[in-house]
Amino acid sequence: MIVKVLTVGPLAENCVVIYDEKTKDCVIIDPGADGEDILEEVEHFNVKAILATHGHLDHVGQVGFLKKILDVPFYMNVKDEFLINNDIFPGFSMIIKATKCPNPDFDLKEGDNLKFGSISFYVIETPGHTPGSVCFYNQENKILISGDTLFAGSVGRVDLPGGNGAELEKSLSKLMTLPEDTVVYPGHGGRTTIGKEKRTNPFITGVFKLKW
Repeated sequence: MIVKVLTVGPLAENCVVIYDEKTKDCVIIDPGADGEDILEEVEHFNVKAILATHGHLDHVGQVGFLKKILDVPFYMNVKDEFLINNDIFPGFSMIIKATKCPNPDFDLKEGDNLKFGSISFYVIETPGHTPGSVCFYNQENKILISGDTLFAGSVGRVDLPGGNGAELEKSLSKLMTLPEDTVVYPGHGGRTTIGKEKRTNPFITGVFKLKW
């Protein structure tokens, strides 16, 4: 299984593309911007699904564009449906050139085992950044797609619609139970590991406190 990170759009959001080189199966996670570039990246693979870690426009801004062309299902926690076409800031959708996002075909819930051909993920609900935030965990390869719940050295903001600091603290505690050598691919910035964040992330060690 190969993880390819495409940093897209003016907010440098990480669209994650997961491949299986043998079977050519592929999933797209958080296609927020630059839909044509994402499409070019997957043109030689069998795209099975589009997944979203949460509903903010910088993560779902190209779902509608890609879904129409690829004709594949869209997976997201339905608690975030109120966000998928919400500008949040005036003109935000224009800035990132977002297309209208459809409602998800499938709701993501804690404990779901997703299998797309040879690619599989376990769903971990991690509310806090948004009510419907989820992470995707592949146990075999110890890979976590964390969206905006956990960053290298930081965590997701909780001051946007639906944010909740107390919930985010619980979600972070849940993630810290994963193996320390789990590689984390966040929604913005570089990759990290659970062990590194457990030891050095100031929001997890208690140096900084979340405000809400």
